[in-house]
Amino acid sequence: MSGVVLTTRDPAGPPIDMTGVLPERLAEGGREALAGLMLVRGRGRHRLDALFAMEDGGPFGALILRPGGAVLDGVGTGMTAGDIRVEGDCGAYLGSAMRGGTLTVEGNCGAFAAAGMAGGSLRVLGDAGDFLGAPLAGGTRGMSGGSVLVMGNAGDRVGERMRRGLIAVHGRVGRLCGARMIAGTVVVGAGCGPDAGQAMRRGSILLPQAPDAVPSGFVDGGMNDWLFLDLMRKELIDGGAWPSGFSTAGTRARRLIGDRSAGGIGEVLILGEA
Repeated sequence: MSGVVLTTRDPAGPPIDMTGVLPERLAEGGREALAGLMLVRGRGRHRLDALFAMEDGGPFGALILRPGGAVLDGVGTGMTAGDIRVEGDCGAYLGSAMRGGTLTVEGNCGAFAAAGMAGGSLRVLGDAGDFLGAPLAGGTRGMSGGSVLVMGNAGDRVGERMRRGLIAVHGRVGRLCGARMIAGTVVVGAGCGPDAGQAMRRGSILLPQAPDAVPSGFVDGGMNDWLFLDLMRKELIDGGAWPSGFSTAGTRARRLIGDRSAGGIGEVLILGEA
């Protein structure tokens, strides 16, 4: 028995809120339970099978989404298990509050991807918007577990208030990367905008070169050997998450410690100066 493929019937309409469209619902209630879900689109609520054509396809238990140009918000929200693959772009809140499973987007995604994420694996083969791994709107806790890989670029405030987990971005990210971070690791392959690590308390941000501007609360800890880099590099290379902007050997990096203005002992490690 295969998975289910959902193809948007009207790509030109307003965004569709995909909250509740999850592999675990398919496993528990079968295809009929999925077809009867009520989804919000514009000002109306519609059955899922009125918005999407359903057919068999993909691995057992998996959901394959084919937006065809439609904006799908909230894909994978609250996901705990299983597999979702999106053959195209996504809107906002991709994988928000995700707890487990695997979610892959072959295109780009909007703001608040992995917001409040606590577990699982999220992969975006294109670009991501602002607030990647940050708190949900109105919340105070950013990503607290799991892993995120973005093969393209990401926007501002990547990893804001992050508490645990890994974010790896192969391209460049915007301003305030890791702002108010408490723990966890952010790896950026092509550099970032100004004020990386502003008000961070703990955690690590790995960069290939110094950011455009460093908050005044950081002090230069100089060049040192960091043996954990070998372990991290091996793990990320094995998972395809080691950005191509970094070397594949060596443990030396320049360490910036801060943000002391917030009592922080986090670090920005600059590998490209070794």
